[in-house]
Amino acid sequence: MRKPAILAAIFFLGVVSSYVGLCYLVPGLRIKLAADTGTYFVESLRHMVLLKSMISLAIGAALAGVPLLISKGK
Repeated sequence: MRKPAILAAIFFLGVVSSYVGLCYLVPGLRIKLAADTGTYFVESLRHMVLLKSMISLAIGAALAGVPLLISKGK
């Protein structure tokens, strides 16, 4: 794998995992909904999508930037 592909994979995984983490782990961003599991998952992804996506993009960019900083230091 080339370096840009690795960085893109780190960015993508960071964005997706941080978005789902924001949906379930941050009490202020969780929803209160009495529904089945599938409906709860979809609605928690839709809730406050702009804020969660901006935070997730920043986290993904920071994670993808770490290998670049490490390689520049060598």
